[in-house]
Amino acid sequence: MASKECITEAVALTGAFSNAIRLAIIERLAAGPCLVGELAGTIGHGQAVVSKQLGILKAAGLLKCQHDGRCREYALADPDATLNLMESIRRSAALAARNAKRCREQQMEEHNA
Repeated sequence: MASKECITEAVALTGAFSNAIRLAIIERLAAGPCLVGELAGTIGHGQAVVSKQLGILKAAGLLKCQHDGRCREYALADPDATLNLMESIRRSAALAARNAKRCREQQMEEHNA
């Protein structure tokens, strides 16, 4: 059985992938490190919004941050693991969507029968 600490960490990690802005940040950082201001411009959200989401990703252990004066450059802590997890999530989402569609179609057939 997993310890409470492990479960808490798993929840934080999986929750980090539950927001479109955070996913956009991860996808951008897959191309390499980036400053907060550049991230904000790239993903089309204000710097305050991006900074908050970066904090969540960093707390989940997905990012590392390098300080240079007032500038902060973010990068994926483990790019391979993060991108593998993102791909697994994409595959799972596609499977869930197909299953949900089949279920709706079956319900409609049963309703129309």
